[in-house]
Amino acid sequence: MTVAKKFYNIEGIIRNGFKLSRDLSTLDFHFTKLGDSGVAELAKSRSVRNLRRLIIPNQKLSSESARVIAESENLSNLQYLKLYKNKLGDEGCRHISQSRNMEQLKSLRLAWNDIGPEGVKHLCESSNLQNLTSLVLSENPIGDEGARHLAVCQNLPSLEMLDLKKSEITDDGALALAESKNYINLQRLDLSANKLTQKGKDAIKVFLTLNMIRKRLSDDGETLDLSKLNLGDVEAKVVSEFEGLKDLKKLYLEINHITPVGAGYLAGSEYLKNLTFLSLDHNHIDDAGLAAIAASEYMANLEVLMIEHNGITNEGLKAIADSEHMANLVRLYLDDNPFNEEGLDFLRESEYMDNLEYPVLEAEEEEEEEEEEEEEEFEDVVAEEEDDEEEDLDEDEEYTT
Repeated sequence: MTVAKKFYNIEGIIRNGFKLSRDLSTLDFHFTKLGDSGVAELAKSRSVRNLRRLIIPNQKLSSESARVIAESENLSNLQYLKLYKNKLGDEGCRHISQSRNMEQLKSLRLAWNDIGPEGVKHLCESSNLQNLTSLVLSENPIGDEGARHLAVCQNLPSLEMLDLKKSEITDDGALALAESKNYINLQRLDLSANKLTQKGKDAIKVFLTLNMIRKRLSDDGETLDLSKLNLGDVEAKVVSEFEGLKDLKKLYLEINHITPVGAGYLAGSEYLKNLTFLSLDHNHIDDAGLAAIAASEYMANLEVLMIEHNGITNEGLKAIADSEHMANLVRLYLDDNPFNEEGLDFLRESEYMDNLEYPVLEAEEEEEEEEEEEEEEFEDVVAEEEDDEEEDLDEDEEYTT
């Protein structure tokens, strides 16, 4: 009969852990070896009743540790549980998923734990994990079968982040996830280091973009901010085809990776015809992308167009200047683009730029005003000098007389 190794001084280890974390709600055992026996003693301790975050990585913990953690009423306030690089397996997932003590968990991180499709199935069938916002199952051999379990799962409605990198998933699993209607709050899905073709990768991009649009669209449907999200042309196409944007007036897409292709998708969208404000600062739309926007009847309501740092030359500005669809432009932001004075001249001389206040017309008016002021100052100086000369002559005449 195997005798479990007794673990001593768990209270001292807990006290030291709290001192290191400087937080009575967090214990991180990166540098303390507990093993299954230590975890069993930890779970019995009343000192951890207020614990919110528990981290026990790389200790070869078995499913027994998962069981004692899950069944411990002292750990029922846990919100963050990280058990990376252990040996919990499918049975460990079963213990965690079946315990009502885990209902407050928001983040469950089980990477490198020999979890297969059956373990994923246990997690998905549980109604005790509905508050999870983050689930990490990377570096586990869950395969396409595990991905399909996740795709049909209806018990993870709050999930915002799902990490499945290096989990032996192919296009089949990726497509199943992309077609799922059960993850309306999911904003990040990591399938890197899996066996995906471009088809699978694009399907995931489409899925996540739709979720981002729904999540970030203002309640009145008039404003959408998708800035700084590493979006490209695939995502721009999704935006252009989304019927729910028919009332959109302001669209922010700055600091992404949109090229002329993506700009063309946006320009050709009938659902964006009410846009009055479009920000594409810091992308890669170039002259071709700007020309597509300028030529589109759907962009005719634009009043503000932000295209700073986009490789725009004189040719792009000419496309704006020559387009009747750009006649409502009031402000045009052009900084950090390689155009010159010739490009600005196109705008100044355009018959369609009468409403433009920034940058061209305003700058030109200021220059004219400055020139007029300088001329007036010069005339005043000349007049003063002439008056002085007349006074000097009068004085000379008086003296000679």
